[in-house]
Amino acid sequence: MASSRHTVTVVGGTGRLGFDITKIFLDEFHTTFPAVRVLTRDHSTAKAQDLAARGALLYTFDPENIAQSLGDAFAGADVVINALPTSMPKDAKRQVAAAAVKSGVKVFFLSEFGVDHSRNDFPGYDHHEWDVKRQLASEARELARGTPTQVIALYTGLFLELALNVLGFDVENNAYTCIGPPSQKVTFTSKGDIGRAVARLSTLALEPLTAAKVPDELRIAGAVVSYEDVRDLVSRAKGVPKGEIKSEDLTQLKDTLRKTPGSHIVNYIRVLMGEGKLDFSDGNANSLVDPAEAFWKWKSVEDLLREA
Repeated sequence: MASSRHTVTVVGGTGRLGFDITKIFLDEFHTTFPAVRVLTRDHSTAKAQDLAARGALLYTFDPENIAQSLGDAFAGADVVINALPTSMPKDAKRQVAAAAVKSGVKVFFLSEFGVDHSRNDFPGYDHHEWDVKRQLASEARELARGTPTQVIALYTGLFLELALNVLGFDVENNAYTCIGPPSQKVTFTSKGDIGRAVARLSTLALEPLTAAKVPDELRIAGAVVSYEDVRDLVSRAKGVPKGEIKSEDLTQLKDTLRKTPGSHIVNYIRVLMGEGKLDFSDGNANSLVDPAEAFWKWKSVEDLLREA
C-alpha cells in the first residue's frame, strides 16, 4: 500500500490534552501527517513555541472571529481534532464542528477523551457537562449526515498523569479513599497514548482499505487497575508497607448527587468509578489501534511510578 500524506488540524493544540496529541503527530506520525496545524489564541506561549519548533504551523484562534479562524485552519485539512476544554463556550465548539464539516474534512474528533457518558445512570440529574457533550455530538453527526466527514467520539477513561493525584489516590502519602469496593477496576490512559490512538484512528479512517473498521464511537484502555492494585504497586515501587484504603458508601454519595444535581463533576466520576462504569477492560478498541502492541507499549501505572 502506498504511503499517504495528510494534513491534521488540532483545535486547542496548546491545551492540557491538545499539546500532547499535537506532539505525538509531530514526533511520531510525521511521515503520514507532514502538515500539522495548531489553532491557539496566543502564539507566544512556551507551548506554542515548542510545537512550532517541532514543525507545527500555528494559526490564530480568535474568539471574536471564530468563523474566519476556523476557515483558514481547516482549508484542505483531512483531520480536525477538537481538543478544546470543557470551559470553552458551547457555541464555539458548535462552530468548530460546523466548520469542519463545511470544509470537507474526512475525520472529525469530538471533544470527548474521557468518560463514556453513554454508560451513565443519573436519570434526571446527570452533570451538565455531559449533557452538553451529548448535544454537541448529536448536532455534529446530523451536520455530517450525507457528507464525507466521519465524526468520532473516543472515550479514554481518566488521564493517567492527572487522576492518580486526585479521586482518592494520595500516592505521596500512601493513603487511598474509594467510593464502593476497592477491588473495582478503573481505566487510566496516558495523554501520550491518547495522542497515539487518535493518530492511528485517523490513519485507519483515511485509508480506503481500513476506513470501514473505524466505528463512530469507541473506547480505549491504557491501564485498567483498582485501588488495591495501585496501593500494591506503590508499596512495591517505594518499598513501603501497603497503605490503608478507606471505602466510602456508594449509595449515599449517589443519593447526595440526586438531591443536589449540578455538584462538582469529580463526585459524579467517583460514583462511575465505584459502579464499574469506567472499567473499559471489555469492548475496547485497543486491538484496532495497537494490535498486540505492535505500534507502542501502553503506559502503565508502574511506568508512571518509576518516572516519579
